[in-house]
Amino acid sequence: MGLLGVHTLPLFSSRQKEISFADFARAKNDDTLFRLVRESLLLPEDMVYLNTGSLGPSPRQVVDEVSAALHELEKNPVINNWGPLGQKMEAVRSQIAEFIGASEAEIILTRNTTEGINLLGTCLEVKPGDEILTTHHEHGGGENGLFYLAETQGAIVKKVDLPLPATSTRQIVDLIQAGITARTKVLMLSHVSTITGLRMPFWEIAKLTRPRGILLVADGAQAPGQLSINVEALGVDLYASSGHKWLLGPKETGFLYLRKELQERLQPVFTRGSNKAYSAASGTRNVATIIGLGAVIQLHQIIGPEKIEQRCTDLARYCRAQLSELEGIQVISPSDPELCTGIVSVSLDEKFSNRAIFQKMKEKNIIIKVLPKYNALRFSMHLFTSEMDIDKMVDHLKRLL
Repeated sequence: MGLLGVHTLPLFSSRQKEISFADFARAKNDDTLFRLVRESLLLPEDMVYLNTGSLGPSPRQVVDEVSAALHELEKNPVINNWGPLGQKMEAVRSQIAEFIGASEAEIILTRNTTEGINLLGTCLEVKPGDEILTTHHEHGGGENGLFYLAETQGAIVKKVDLPLPATSTRQIVDLIQAGITARTKVLMLSHVSTITGLRMPFWEIAKLTRPRGILLVADGAQAPGQLSINVEALGVDLYASSGHKWLLGPKETGFLYLRKELQERLQPVFTRGSNKAYSAASGTRNVATIIGLGAVIQLHQIIGPEKIEQRCTDLARYCRAQLSELEGIQVISPSDPELCTGIVSVSLDEKFSNRAIFQKMKEKNIIIKVLPKYNALRFSMHLFTSEMDIDKMVDHLKRLL
């Protein structure tokens, strides 16, 4: 029986061994647990997958849950969509709230991080000359809503230069503080940098923004699923994220946290009248994928966000140490424990092409990420990654260099 209370498709690993969420809970040690997670993925056994930062691979349990929901939906679309399945979909908001330390009333379901930040761009009122502060390391999807405000209301987008690599929390906070002026109304930062994996010290930055009434917006695309998240402790006003990266959830799923105290001021048309999963403003939703998002959050809760975070950072530390010994590259990700995450990035000497190396890696079934602006490569380590995967990648990279 699946999470829906209906029979799901049989779940088999490549070794034809059935795996369930209960097996994760019963794993006798962490090595067994991480191996079970790897076996539950649809990735080929010989693939080294180091690009969860772009898209995470969903476990078979989640794929089967989505499939089961689709089958159940089509048996009686109207009754099931606005009945039992609709209720399951709505319950996902409560799961997300618990997962990130918020209240259900503060959670809006979206399709991805970009859509969450775009909602802000369509409902925030600013004046000509008001400043929106961000950095040069942000993702274009997150920036889109900010530039919309600039184009439609005359705001000014300013960017702070971040060092490669950053060396301390104090360094980052001082740079942000230097960029704030009396006209700053919004500050948008990635919780985890898509470029370097830098963990933004929001708990310190909020001390600058909250007293000044500056809206603190977090692009959380790279954080939930690899870090343990508590939005109240972070001090952010908005937190947008996706389900299809580190959470390993269905594609085109996401959520937006909107702090309750700001909801009267910020009312996007998408949530007019209600933050519920389905409303007259949102229209019909993809009930199956949203239920799948709830399933993968349950998986993370079973394993434990703190354990996952420790696993990701331990692997990144190991990867960083291995890469630091190679000539022809420079590690541009931070090493300070307060700033590092499961992402490690390196810039290449000019004589090397990151695209050429990416292609050679791909031919060896090693999947990584190209960072075009910096002639750099990014490696994402998740709980299913092993030290053997990292050794294989580093060994091949060494040969190519």
